[in-house]
Amino acid sequence: MTGEEILRIFRETGALLEGHFKLRSGAHSPIFFQSAVVLQYPKYAEMLCGEIARRARKYDVTLVAGPAIGGVILSYEIASQLGAREIFGEKDEKGGFKLRPGFVVTPGDRVLAVDDVLTTGGSLRKVIELVESEGGRVVAVGCLID
Repeated sequence: MTGEEILRIFRETGALLEGHFKLRSGAHSPIFFQSAVVLQYPKYAEMLCGEIARRARKYDVTLVAGPAIGGVILSYEIASQLGAREIFGEKDEKGGFKLRPGFVVTPGDRVLAVDDVLTTGGSLRKVIELVESEGGRVVAVGCLID
């Protein structure tokens, strides 16, 4: 799947907005990607996540992890396509992420960390820190939009 094909899908679904946007990071951008809008369509979620799964297959991933809320659909669909487990990190009171009760990272898990849109990489970094603190080994990272 090419970058142009991905942009076409975002445009068709109304998930690519143009104008002036102040991002959570404080940066400004002339475009804004609303991945939740495109991911509401299962066929597009399958296609877009399939591209990440295809590229990650060589890493023999056992667990896919993403941040709540933006990475949940993404991590679930990719895990499904890879035959792996899926977890997501939730914000904790200290500004980091914690595991949802019942979620487990097995020491030695080969983890693909994913997020929908990377701006600064802050949420993805927190997911990586969480997974590694639980004994997982991040072998790859992925995102829809960088």
